[in-house]
Amino acid sequence: MEWTGGCLCGAIRYEASQGPNWASYCHCTMCRRVSGAPFMSFMQFPEGAFRWTQGDSAEYQSSDGIIRKFCSACGTSLTFESGGMAFIALGSLDTPEKVEVQRHCYTRSKLPGIQLADGLPQFPGPVGGKGGLP
Repeated sequence: MEWTGGCLCGAIRYEASQGPNWASYCHCTMCRRVSGAPFMSFMQFPEGAFRWTQGDSAEYQSSDGIIRKFCSACGTSLTFESGGMAFIALGSLDTPEKVEVQRHCYTRSKLPGIQLADGLPQFPGPVGGKGGLP
């Protein structure tokens, strides 16, 4: 299966040679602000499987140890990086419907009107450290 994605304007593209290890919905305040949405989804590919294929992303250090990468032309949020690992915004994938999300993290920051009825495990903070690691 081919795993490709990129930004809205097409300036930045990526690919992965393997499917993601895991995917998580994140309800933290920073993810809400960077996306403009009530929550964001991230996935993490196996080490060495992910690579940028086109364009150069801009970056911003949003907190200690967290670098967020985005397209400087259209503003699409693409990744956040922590501890040498890259977490890719699921919505930037060409086929996000093929990813099975396993959990919700930072639910203590969840907006009050959001009802989580999907049966996935819910964690009030990160799962195993920054980035929602399993």
